[in-house]
Amino acid sequence: MRPRGTRMEDDEAQAASPAPFLRQNNAERLRRTRRGHRNRLILPAVLGLLALAGFSALVFGTRWFLLHSSRFNIAKTDVTKTEHASYAELKRIADRARGRNIFTLDLAKLQTDLEKVRWVKSAAVRRVLPDRLMVGIEERGPQGLALVHGRVSLIDADGAAIDLYTGGREFGTFPIFTGLDDIRASRAHDQVARGFEFVRFLEATHPGLLSEISEIDLSRDDRIGLTLNGGGPTVRVHPTDYASNLDRWLEMREWLQAHLGGGAYVDLRFKDRIVWQPVTTKKTG
Repeated sequence: MRPRGTRMEDDEAQAASPAPFLRQNNAERLRRTRRGHRNRLILPAVLGLLALAGFSALVFGTRWFLLHSSRFNIAKTDVTKTEHASYAELKRIADRARGRNIFTLDLAKLQTDLEKVRWVKSAAVRRVLPDRLMVGIEERGPQGLALVHGRVSLIDADGAAIDLYTGGREFGTFPIFTGLDDIRASRAHDQVARGFEFVRFLEATHPGLLSEISEIDLSRDDRIGLTLNGGGPTVRVHPTDYASNLDRWLEMREWLQAHLGGGAYVDLRFKDRIVWQPVTTKKTG
């Protein structure tokens, strides 16, 4: 049996609660919760996509403007002044870029073209916004003279020919390097390095002798050949021990000339002795 008053209490409870068709069951509440969670995830993603699209449009528009606006067409080129290299030729090459877009210009190619000009060691090209190019030139420094392809040329420290030698006091007494390898640049580089090393040795120890030398033959790896301004035999010097027998020969060279006459060569490469080779003549008849 139901206790008294139970039905009345149930009726009161039904009257106080909402109608059954207005109440949400658990499934409905779960669906609404999930839908709200999805909305919270989707909204930032949509906003992010819109922002990305706007940024992409901004980047594209900016790029198009930079590459197509006449504001960035090169109007002026500045080239540093040079002492030896032809400024007019360098300016002519740089001015080829005028009217072209400063961002699409191939700076590496322009630099290569500038470095083909005689006396130019290196070129540096820099953009100056909105419409200018700055060109810096480093010139080669002549260090000596060498016979290159049959012509006396000024050379740099690496042995590269700079320009034809047309005379001048700076290298008027400098001996000419001969016998350089015209085919293998690496060997020619080594030959020139040895020649300069020998010159520095003479400058430090026998400056008077250096001024007497007209040519330094570097064709052979086992010797250095010296041709003197005053004539006489070729002097063969040790390729690394330059001082070998040098002082002894300087002391007796006049005696040798007076008593033995002209010779084909004098060789200083052997330990404690000097070899004198007389001139031989072929017999006829």
